[in-house]
Amino acid sequence: MASKLDPQIKNNIARLRAGLKISQIDMAGRIGMDRNAYRNIEVGKTALVHEKLDSIAINLGVSPESLILGYNPLDVDSDPRLEDFKKDYTLRSREEHETSVREINRLIAENAELKDKVHFLKQALDDKNQIIKFLKSQKKQP
Repeated sequence: MASKLDPQIKNNIARLRAGLKISQIDMAGRIGMDRNAYRNIEVGKTALVHEKLDSIAINLGVSPESLILGYNPLDVDSDPRLEDFKKDYTLRSREEHETSVREINRLIAENAELKDKVHFLKQALDDKNQIIKFLKSQKKQP
C-alpha cells in the first residue's frame, strides 16, 4: 500500500500522533511494535504494511486513507483543496462582479448619451416641422 519512498504518509502519521499528544513509545505499544520499529515508520526507513497502517489509523482515530492522503476523502470539509477552491471561487466571483458593475455603469452612461441624442433629434425634427409649417403658411399668402 505504501512504500519507504512516500514521505507524505510518514509525515501525516507523525503529525496526527503529535497532535493527539501520543508518544512514539505509547503508539508503538498500542500497535504491538517496539519503539524503534515504530520510529522507523515515522522517519521513513520502514515500509508500511497494510495491517500496521490500519492499526495505526485506528489508534489515531482516522481512516487509512487519511494517513495516505493527509485528509479524509469522505469528509468534504477536511479536503485542503476545498479552501483553495473557495478562495479561487471567491476571487473569480468578485472579479466577475466588478466586471459586471463596470459594464452596467458603461451601459448606463451610453444609455444617457443615447437619450440625449434622441432628445436632440426630436428637437431637430420639431424645428424642421415648424419651418415646413411656416413655409407652407407663407406660400398660401398672396
